[in-house]
Amino acid sequence: MPAALHGRGLLHALVTDIWLPPDRLWTRALRAAGPRLACRYSAELGGASVFADTIPSVFSRSVARLPPKRATWPGLMADNLRFDHFAAARLENIRKPRGGDGVALCYSYAASRTLRAARSRGFAAILNQIDGGPQEARLISALAEGEASRAECAPPEAYWRNWRDECRSADMILVNSSWSRDCLVAAGIAHEKLAIVPLMYRPEEPSAQRRYPERFDADHPLVALFLGAFSLRKGARTVLEAAAALRGQPVEFLIVGRDELGAGAQKDYCNIRFVGEVSRGETASYYRKAHVFVLPTHSDGFALTQLEAQAHGLPAIVSSRCGDVVLDGASGIVLPEVSAQALRDAILWALRHPERLGPMAARAISRAADFDPTAVIDQLREVGREAIRRRRHDSGAGA
Repeated sequence: MPAALHGRGLLHALVTDIWLPPDRLWTRALRAAGPRLACRYSAELGGASVFADTIPSVFSRSVARLPPKRATWPGLMADNLRFDHFAAARLENIRKPRGGDGVALCYSYAASRTLRAARSRGFAAILNQIDGGPQEARLISALAEGEASRAECAPPEAYWRNWRDECRSADMILVNSSWSRDCLVAAGIAHEKLAIVPLMYRPEEPSAQRRYPERFDADHPLVALFLGAFSLRKGARTVLEAAAALRGQPVEFLIVGRDELGAGAQKDYCNIRFVGEVSRGETASYYRKAHVFVLPTHSDGFALTQLEAQAHGLPAIVSSRCGDVVLDGASGIVLPEVSAQALRDAILWALRHPERLGPMAARAISRAADFDPTAVIDQLREVGREAIRRRRHDSGAGA
């Protein structure tokens, strides 16, 4: 998004946590520490004004990865608060564009002070809500019962008090899916304050046309890829149960990403291969190895992986609780419910209809083009205009 705005001359400044341009000695040393840090820079933002809280943010994330390597809510909230203070202070020194209105776009859970600072400076303030908020948290806590205590999984009440303060301070709240909008409405957020704009995505390289066999068999099984954090929220239990129900079928599940359940170490799965975490540069090879992509998520603000899969020409089998990307029956399958039976049935359909997967793959590639920045940026600009109209109205009313 920042690169797309900058390319259109619309980005006045970017305030971020970590920024590591490759032309400085100290940033080169940090970039060499690992692929996650190496990608915290974009040449597309050359010449842009960037303010970053790099050293404190890198230190904090390094500490979080020390044993027992589990983030705590107090630690996460402290990180959010630190960045919020940093961003609010930077905003105090950023002037609105000359001759025009300014918009401050801030991400949820680390923006309470920044949003207030934006409004005090005369900016229209937009909160970009990254997930389903308290409704999602309740859903995931219910899933976690019996595996972890609710207290361990659920954010503390102070977390949601801060979030509600963010919602009150924002002129508009931007969500990336109908699912997130519905979750926020259920949490009491006014429908008219919400706007949906999907994530932007531009493939790094063109996708080759996929070829599917006439039939799948034991020597050439259908490969179903799950890529991302293998967690309760993302539907990990659903995948495990569907895999168990498909034993004896020529289907192999490929799990690429952090195994948050520790499922790979618990038992041997005859039809599941756990790869573990890989660098972003390696993900393309796994998309190419697969025949279908699966994401039976229980709740996602958008789920960019489904869009990446479509851009790689992978028919995707997903739940409806994420971004509206997959065209049901055309570029993949949208599950009627989040259950192992629904996922099993969808995979069995793909197994028995390989001749339908090629056309789906072609449609998936064209579907991904609908989310190119040039196609989405105007939607974002319209939300900005509406936020400015609301800011002017509130200012005129003495709000």
